[in-house]
Amino acid sequence: MTPHRQPLRILGHLLAALLLPLSSASAERLLVVLSDDALAYRQALAGMGQPGLTVDALPLAGGNEPAARAALARAGRGTAIVALGDRAAAVAEHGLPAGPPMVRCMISAGESSRAGPEPAPAPATVTLDIPLEALALRIRQLLPNARSIGILFDPSQNGHRASDGAAVLTRAGYVVQLEPVTSPAALPSVLNRLAKHVDTVLAFRDTTVFAREHSRALLLFSFRNRIPLVGPTEAWVEAGSLFAVEWDYEDLGRYCGALATRLLPGSRAPVPPPPRMRIVANLNSAEQLRIRWDAEQLRSFDRVFE
Repeated sequence: MTPHRQPLRILGHLLAALLLPLSSASAERLLVVLSDDALAYRQALAGMGQPGLTVDALPLAGGNEPAARAALARAGRGTAIVALGDRAAAVAEHGLPAGPPMVRCMISAGESSRAGPEPAPAPATVTLDIPLEALALRIRQLLPNARSIGILFDPSQNGHRASDGAAVLTRAGYVVQLEPVTSPAALPSVLNRLAKHVDTVLAFRDTTVFAREHSRALLLFSFRNRIPLVGPTEAWVEAGSLFAVEWDYEDLGRYCGALATRLLPGSRAPVPPPPRMRIVANLNSAEQLRIRWDAEQLRSFDRVFE
């Protein structure tokens, strides 16, 4: 499911930044390209403000792509780029001059990307994937009776991540069943098979398996078989999956912005601390699945749906 969308409110100085040449002075400037007006991107943008740093938003929504490309082309010394999302990264990489450093942030991991919040070589990349060890820890804390975990995945999108996830979960003591789903038509038979072998399903961001149109079938499978679905996003938890671990997007923006400015010539800034993660849970789903959480577990949630 996609993040909730609302109209993007652009900072008052944005139009001037788009129409006038960017300064080549030594003051640090951050150009932030937003793939669209999704709430998660706007939250990330809000987290990037720092003392002495000018932050200009370059939205691609609403026909603004030409202006964003022009602003990128004028980027001068003391400017760093943060591209929020896949589309923004593609636009920034295509029109970026040789000089300014860039961080690709909130990128869909895919098979060719590097997962987790660690920067990859040129340009630095921060994906949307939550570290697998963090997922394993939360499953241990919130589903202490879980023993066997199924992972549904499209090999073309998540083959490596599914394999890595199986290794992490196996080391944590779980029995793992990997179920590749190469097309939507294969999903019903895979679910029937899983129902006999697992007591929990772990979901990754995967547009073949966890597409909006499959939510009803997947959630019915979960409730009918009393198999908790650990969802890929907060939107899935709102729809009915048991819980999910997501980034705090404002803090993720802080992290990506700090990485970008750290890449500027002469910067002595330290490596920023990792971004914070959030846990969201659906208490109604927990009740239907006959899962009882104690007060300490409930306090660990950043948001609950009832």
